[in-house]
Amino acid sequence: MDHDEAQARMTEIQRIMERATLFTLLPGTPAIVGGLMVLAGCAVSYAMIRSLDFADIFRPDVPFGRQGAFCVMWFAIGVLGVLIEVIITTRAAAKQQLVPRDRPMRVAAFSLTPSVIVAMVLTIKFLIPTQPRAEEIQYIVPIWMMLYGTGVYTAGLFSIQPPRLLGLAFLALGVVALLWFPQYGVVSAALSFGLLHIVFGIYIVRKQRQTVV
Repeated sequence: MDHDEAQARMTEIQRIMERATLFTLLPGTPAIVGGLMVLAGCAVSYAMIRSLDFADIFRPDVPFGRQGAFCVMWFAIGVLGVLIEVIITTRAAAKQQLVPRDRPMRVAAFSLTPSVIVAMVLTIKFLIPTQPRAEEIQYIVPIWMMLYGTGVYTAGLFSIQPPRLLGLAFLALGVVALLWFPQYGVVSAALSFGLLHIVFGIYIVRKQRQTVV
């Protein structure tokens, strides 16, 4: 094998690995869909409580039924987001003869899982009291932003640069939201889990098309 042939094979291997990483670790379309669902959820939340502070859902004047619907809505958005990611990523990878269960997917799952578990435990802790404290409820969105950003950044250490940038963006916005704007959780969620995911998803979709061609 001469040098030119070896170089050509290495280039093709690198291209295949990048395609696998993009389809398994960085699902573009699910990120866009998930971001749109979060934006819709934020809009509905504002309509329900007429406030940009998620803690206001526990105001005495808010009916218990509306509080329950609020929690169910956000739980449904989270579950649907995960299901859409699994379904779309699996189908897209199958069309490219890739296996989503390969190492990039496992790395992403292992990197994100600890952060998500910590965020869930803290969220439950803040919501358990009979009378939840507004200052604790306000921490939920910034904490999710920072922990999610940490998980995405960690996953990006074993991949290409975009997820690391996304993780850092979530971390930065989370710090700002926690320290200076905790009372604007609806806006923070819309900008991070909504808008950032949409922008990231559009970039990945375009990158995937360029890589496949």
